[in-house]
Amino acid sequence: MAAPTDSRGFDRAYSAPLTMWGDWRIPGAVKDLVAENGAARALELGCGVGRISRYMARHGLRATGVDFSPVAIDKATSRVAGDPVRPEFLVDDVRELSLLTGPFDLSVDIGCFHCLDREGQARYAAALARLLRPGATHLMWVMENAPSNRPMGADEIGATFAPSFRMAGVENRRRRLVRSRWFWLERREAQA
Repeated sequence: MAAPTDSRGFDRAYSAPLTMWGDWRIPGAVKDLVAENGAARALELGCGVGRISRYMARHGLRATGVDFSPVAIDKATSRVAGDPVRPEFLVDDVRELSLLTGPFDLSVDIGCFHCLDREGQARYAAALARLLRPGATHLMWVMENAPSNRPMGADEIGATFAPSFRMAGVENRRRRLVRSRWFWLERREAQA
């Protein structure tokens, strides 16, 4: 089954009783990033039903989750309604992030970036650069055979995020039964 390409398609997917999008567990890379960042301000891009944002909030981070599917955001908001500490959830486009102001100390994306076309990926990188403080980490998981049909190697990711980010790490993985990679990108100092 191909990934939807617009918010209505994701709305339909998130309206189903079960969907293949969304994490059932918290990846170790996310746990490590959260443990290293204490009371940081955190952003999750393409948050879906908000599991990662909820995890970050439960571990002391001031978390905000963004998704362009109103259905996903409604589900995320409902899931955390009784939590003593809740993330903020917003319907927004990761290519714009017009509802947010920075700076954020870290950001996470598990499976959103690789669904965008080349122009969307460039806009995503620019919007993220506007919001992250210098030295902030952006942790991103992408499938090797991405739904966008674009290569997702270190060279391609590095070029998309340059010059605002430097590649701090890459790890090849097998996750969700597909070959994939984790990327750690660090926000560079703003250019004058």
